[in-house]
Amino acid sequence: MSSEYDKIKTAKELVNHVMVHGFSTKTDDVVRAQDIFGNSTIEELAFLANDIGRDDKDGNPDPKGTMCSGRRATRGTFYSILFQIWNWEDATRFWNAHTNPEHERLAELRTENAALKTIAKQAEVDRERFNKERADREAYIDEKLAILEEAIHKAEAAENEIMRLKAKLYDLTVGKEE
Repeated sequence: MSSEYDKIKTAKELVNHVMVHGFSTKTDDVVRAQDIFGNSTIEELAFLANDIGRDDKDGNPDPKGTMCSGRRATRGTFYSILFQIWNWEDATRFWNAHTNPEHERLAELRTENAALKTIAKQAEVDRERFNKERADREAYIDEKLAILEEAIHKAEAAENEIMRLKAKLYDLTVGKEE
């Protein structure tokens, strides 16, 4: 048996052919389409899956591009073929891995989450270090306060002793004159 896709060698050629002629559901054609996709690189398939016919400012194909390129988008035809020749789970997995914008956002959030976890761990280490430093400083201050209180008590005791001795001196001085 021969397939209408026998002369087609690349996934891009197959997608272009299907855009013009539609997809053949004959068993030999489906099997040949599976072979073509199976022998294509992931990069080629991902390009076809994401080509929306737009370019970036430099003229390169870009699925987020804003400038019309003049070429037909391949995304719709590519996924139409893919879901007919692959198991739906594999096709969905490919969609999620290479096209789904929510999956892309999820990857960005995972990266951001990992960065935030690193920052949080560092903040925890810093907090523990600051708490230890604070505890050390509080102990130092408590030690110095104890020394200060002892010095104040000694000064008060010395002042009291001076007052007592002055009174005694006065008594002795006044007592001799009378």
